[in-house]
Amino acid sequence: MHNLRRGLRNIWRSKVRTVTVTILVALSICLAITMMAISVAVDEQVATMEASVGTAIEIRPAGTVGALGRGEPLSMSILAGLDAVPNVVAVAPTLVYQHMSRFSLGMGQRPSEAALEEAMRERFAIFGIIPGQELRVFGGGVSALKEGRTFNEDDDTRLVAIVGATYAEMRSLPVGGTFVLNEETIEVIGIAEAGTRFADQGFFLPLSTAQRILDMEGQLSQVHITVNTLPNVDQAVADLKAMVGDTADVVSQKDALLTRVGETMNMVRGTTSTGLWVSLGMGGMVIFFTMMLIIRERQREIGILKALGSGNGDLVLGFAAEALGIAILGAVLGLILFTTAGQELATRVIMPNVTAESPSGGSGPLGRGMMGGMGGQMIQALQGGQLISQLGSITVLLSLSLVMRTLAAAAVLGMLGGILPALYALRLKPAEVLRHD
Repeated sequence: MHNLRRGLRNIWRSKVRTVTVTILVALSICLAITMMAISVAVDEQVATMEASVGTAIEIRPAGTVGALGRGEPLSMSILAGLDAVPNVVAVAPTLVYQHMSRFSLGMGQRPSEAALEEAMRERFAIFGIIPGQELRVFGGGVSALKEGRTFNEDDDTRLVAIVGATYAEMRSLPVGGTFVLNEETIEVIGIAEAGTRFADQGFFLPLSTAQRILDMEGQLSQVHITVNTLPNVDQAVADLKAMVGDTADVVSQKDALLTRVGETMNMVRGTTSTGLWVSLGMGGMVIFFTMMLIIRERQREIGILKALGSGNGDLVLGFAAEALGIAILGAVLGLILFTTAGQELATRVIMPNVTAESPSGGSGPLGRGMMGGMGGQMIQALQGGQLISQLGSITVLLSLSLVMRTLAAAAVLGMLGGILPALYALRLKPAEVLRHD
């Protein structure tokens, strides 16, 4: 105990050095804590993503290719028997159509600001859904009703719409207002918001109404299938493929989307793993070289102690206690730094590895827009981009487990940083040290 107390007292023999070393160790520990917290937060976020998309399956046009997915539209006949497939709990057919104005420009010309503004006003998406189903939008999200009401069974063939918040604002459309689409006057019965520009700059129509107005009778863009539990997804995919054959592609969102998310997640994990070992290594080196310097300064003292009968174990214990004390001080200060700057540091570490994709592309006048393949790779890109962007918005938290792991890591660094240099002190011979002095 005497050697332990002496080692702890020795920490403050040089206050300036102790403070400097503690700050350096604290910076390393803070970085290490951040890396561990990011790893935990990313794993939790991915688990949440799996829960949100893991039981979803899409049926989309066969042979969908390219980012815009221009496959032939699905036929309504594909719906026959889908709800009878084992483990399928919901079937949601959707027709998706995008309208975007084109510019007529000469070589080297750019559209004016007024033309761009008008083009943005004329860009909108149309979602045809069966009354009673969720307001599912392009990209996999769901719009939330803000005003008015949603569709009911009586609206199946009526000229009614639920418009996105941005679309309503740009055209000053209140609930009860009307607008014209392909020479048909449509009444606004509700206003919804999805939180994405693309979805909110469009509107929902009853599926039958959308098919008639867009001259797409009997056609669909995609069918969204929900399975009861995650373990049953693979079997449901196999059953659905056997049912639809070559007429459509059956894709599990879990496999299609989380593969892309997994690539980004692996990049983040690689960065955090490297950062963790580098930061711990830096902290360990700071303690190691500090203790080597201390031992060289105290050679005469070590010689006297050995001459007075101090054993090797006593010397090792004293230096290990001193190094351990410095490491624990650094860990405590590192925890304090993490609580103040950890989130900002985590954001700076994650964001370079996260690239959220956004949709691009265009269409001609209404009637020549993106029809058949809207449930294809573009949706996968959008959903993957949305999920990847969630990785960039994670929140790192200081948990009890993280605190214990930090203190344990600091203890190991302190013990190694104290014991290894102390082995050098054991080689010193009292007579040679005192004779040299």
